[in-house]
Amino acid sequence: MENLKWTGTAPAKKSWQAMPFAPGMYKIFLTGALPKDANWPAELTPLKRGDLLYVGKATNLRSRAKHHAVQTSKSTLRRSLAAILGLQAQWHGKSAHPRLTDVDEEVLSAWMVANLGMSFAVVPELEPVSGLEDAMREELCPPLNRDGRSPEQLHVSAVTAAAQRNALRDKG
Repeated sequence: MENLKWTGTAPAKKSWQAMPFAPGMYKIFLTGALPKDANWPAELTPLKRGDLLYVGKATNLRSRAKHHAVQTSKSTLRRSLAAILGLQAQWHGKSAHPRLTDVDEEVLSAWMVANLGMSFAVVPELEPVSGLEDAMREELCPPLNRDGRSPEQLHVSAVTAAAQRNALRDKG
């Protein structure tokens, strides 16, 4: 993990546009602040500017970036953020995950552009990417990776699952 060449942290949108068509790892940081009404209990470690929020892997960094940029139904990060921010999800078609209303999709995207930064590292060979992600997630316990290793991760998992249940209930 320490021998990866990470880019400097840059605004998420700028980083997504700079990502190459190559396998790699990425880290997402909070560069702004959560809204005051975010679902983040006081007993949890506060999320503050500069905190690592999420670690991910990609077989193709550029195509993975598109999912985080605009497709809530295909992004664990976006679904987690939407749930914490209290945005309304809807179930559409046969998707495995709900997506946000168009208005909330825009709200989330704007919030992400204003408040998230990102760094990435190209991994020359695809094979070690999964192992690297597992090691980073275990060591760093980013709160929006829903691994169940910390109270923060458990909270994000619970809030996201509740939002998904509500979207399914509202569908019927």
